[in-house]
Amino acid sequence: MTATLAAGDAIGNYIEMLRAAFSPRHEIAIFADLGTREIPFLPSYAYVARPGDILWFHYSIYSENFACLRGRGPDFKILDFHGVCPPELYAEDEQDLKRLAARAIEALPQMREVFDLCLVHSDYSESVLRRAGYERIVKTPLAIGNALAEAKEQPFLAEHLSRLEYLLFVGRVVAQKDILGMIELFDQIRRRRPELKLWIVGNRQASVQYQGQIQELLARLGIKRHVGFAGRLANPSLLKPFFKYARLFVTLSKWETFCVPVVEAMGFGVPTVTTERTCLPEIMGGTGLLADRDNLDGAAEQVATLLADEKRHEDLRRRCIERAPSFREEQMAAVLRDVEDRHFPRQDKP
Repeated sequence: MTATLAAGDAIGNYIEMLRAAFSPRHEIAIFADLGTREIPFLPSYAYVARPGDILWFHYSIYSENFACLRGRGPDFKILDFHGVCPPELYAEDEQDLKRLAARAIEALPQMREVFDLCLVHSDYSESVLRRAGYERIVKTPLAIGNALAEAKEQPFLAEHLSRLEYLLFVGRVVAQKDILGMIELFDQIRRRRPELKLWIVGNRQASVQYQGQIQELLARLGIKRHVGFAGRLANPSLLKPFFKYARLFVTLSKWETFCVPVVEAMGFGVPTVTTERTCLPEIMGGTGLLADRDNLDGAAEQVATLLADEKRHEDLRRRCIERAPSFREEQMAAVLRDVEDRHFPRQDKP
């Protein structure tokens, strides 16, 4: 059960991996409030709880599907907690999303008696649930799947990108991700490495106001031609070369509970530059660079120094490749099988 279902995004890919992990032993149905034709689903209002059912609820923002959480029922309810973005991190023209995020945060403590089991994917997420009074919590890894690694990269893109030295961001182009701060950091780095480029890959439709602020900043800094926007790339063949040939992945996000693109970059041996203000240092596990958001000049010097130090860069690449298998789909499936054996109600076992 999810609010929105779309192929190619983190939740959509995760749900497909959950289906693959459990379908050999269970009958699976996917419910959502909104979705696309790419992944078949049933409307959330069609869900009817029955004895022996397991309701796997993806919690990230308030939506119509909260109607399924009106107390304990005959089903076994799992909270898969992806965190709720703080309302203040939305742009001013995203008032509806601010309201829904606030409602989800307000509802969280009230739901602690509804769920039979909670899944989290970072220590930060666990701390949020603990503060809200939740107790039966299991930490499980998120996986990046195999589609990106196994895709045949688009030849033209691969040839073009392999000739560039560039930094990469993949994700929603929204205020929460601090795209403005990342562009300011890139500008500082470019002053030290003039040939450097920045590629921003992701959906830009959330906030017209924020997109305007991005364009104003690029114009003011005079770096429009050095920053490319590729839009949302759900096709792995198109996305793969962006990751494969990047020198560094960069995100100065103000809030995260996991961040799949960081792990995807790790799988290609691409170190991440980020800050200590989210859970990303935990996810990275020493495979990247931590910079000070409040000292962009110093952060730019750190990044430029890393780019010039091939030995250190290669060491971080090696660490990325060594850590990436921890987030493989097979690893996640094994952990989930253990969760099933230990926590699911006995009548649901084969």
